[in-house]
Amino acid sequence: METTRNEIRDLMIDLASDDSDKRQSAAVQLIERGDAIVPTLIAAMDDATPQTRYMIAWTLGEIGSPDAVMPLVELLHDRESRIQDWAARALGEIGDERAVAPLIASLKDEDLAIRRNAAAALGWLGDERAVEPLIDLLKDDVATVIGSAAAALGLIGDKRAVPTMLPLLKHDDLWVRIRTAKALGQIGDFHTTEALLDASDDKGEWVRYNVVWSLGQLSDGRAYYTIVQHLEDESANVRRSAVEALAKLGDPRAVEPLDETMRHDTDATVRHAAYTALKALGE
Repeated sequence: METTRNEIRDLMIDLASDDSDKRQSAAVQLIERGDAIVPTLIAAMDDATPQTRYMIAWTLGEIGSPDAVMPLVELLHDRESRIQDWAARALGEIGDERAVAPLIASLKDEDLAIRRNAAAALGWLGDERAVEPLIDLLKDDVATVIGSAAAALGLIGDKRAVPTMLPLLKHDDLWVRIRTAKALGQIGDFHTTEALLDASDDKGEWVRYNVVWSLGQLSDGRAYYTIVQHLEDESANVRRSAVEALAKLGDPRAVEPLDETMRHDTDATVRHAAYTALKALGE
């Protein structure tokens, strides 16, 4: 027993090391000890340096013990934003519903980073109780918070969010548009098709990518011509997204433009995607 305590003491020392390899190795060995090490990690939170609190949050998330839920909720209010990030991720990984109520309360925190990370954690938890509070958060004054709320609503997939989300496709902030475009595809409401079509010529490459991806997810035939047009997009990423969307759409008219793309696109990943799409269409 004494040896075990010494080993744990040494691992906790290494977890606080300035050497990143030592920290990583210690974290892995602590994770291997499972639930038994959780009380030690929780007890170390208060006096730990920011670097160590960060590693503790990550380690607790990997262990996944329900005993870590409420301490991680507290860590969500840490003064260091990266620690908040990992506390939110850890809560999402653990998936315990006890975190939902305090996370919803945190959506109203004065600290924008706490609001943002609480939204992210609620998305990973996927609890429908968070839908209305997250919809309210879409009206936040801070773009990063709005984007996090949109992404969370996409993960939850509740159609109640759609009316409030649609105007965000025209938001001034690029990342709000990117996350909204993807979230609408995840929600999968065909009523979003027209708004996505209107957003398909966005100046942002990754907005167009996610718009096209979402149109593929919706499998709405009204999107066929717009998706085909994006086979000529200046971005290889968008062209690849268009290829994959056409495969999901399953429209036999896509065979000819996909064959043209497979033969002549300048990007190898797009050509390969077109080959795969043609196979999916039975060609």
